[in-house]
Amino acid sequence: MDSSEHTLRHLEDLYRRAEKQNTYLYSAFLTPAEQAAFLAAAPKGGIACRLEGGAAAAERRLIIFGSEEDFGYPPEPPLCVLSVRPASEKFAEALTHRDYLGAVLALGIERENVGDIIVREKETYLICLERIAEYLCDNLTEVRRTKVRVKREEGEIPALSPTFKEEQLNVASERLDAVIAAFCGLARGKAEALFAAEKVFVNSLPAKGGAQRLKEGDVFSVRGFGKGIYDGISKETKKGRYYVSVRRYV
Repeated sequence: MDSSEHTLRHLEDLYRRAEKQNTYLYSAFLTPAEQAAFLAAAPKGGIACRLEGGAAAAERRLIIFGSEEDFGYPPEPPLCVLSVRPASEKFAEALTHRDYLGAVLALGIERENVGDIIVREKETYLICLERIAEYLCDNLTEVRRTKVRVKREEGEIPALSPTFKEEQLNVASERLDAVIAAFCGLARGKAEALFAAEKVFVNSLPAKGGAQRLKEGDVFSVRGFGKGIYDGISKETKKGRYYVSVRRYV
């Protein structure tokens, strides 16, 4: 049994247990592909399931098995948000998502316990499962060579709201492969390889293929290249090509 099949069976077991015990159960953080695989295979007509990642645009999310309609009370997802700030801004490095993730994993924490890591200049927000929050607050003291302080955040956090850069892409059509090639700055042939490698997602689901056409409001992402919202055709050129509007997450 490969890891993806093992994950799917574990999620199906959580679903059955939540339904039988009439109580909420929660998964660990899942990749978009794992989320899509379970939702496609989830039983129909039983308890509800929904995704929660701690931020509106989160990619890594956990599954909540059950709903208030099913059980009569609201869920309390076992996740929290931690802020990570340099102990001294004067000596702080320019740190990346990879730097923060590497520091967390170096503490012996498994990737499934950590959701999105949102870098905002010299302030970063780390979404994690409740069970490791205190450990991270006490032990995540350095990222690369920068000393940091970690604190639990409560309430609404404006910095978690996504920010965008508006772009106009020149494409031959609204086909997904054309938009992805322009979005990533790749030749059409190289962009097609991303589909074969299952690196392209539309609305958190793996892309069905390059011929798929985007609709206004579709959220697409390409692993290693970023994420955007498709806002449709803005104008047609005299040569029959199109400029399409995209909001790129930054």
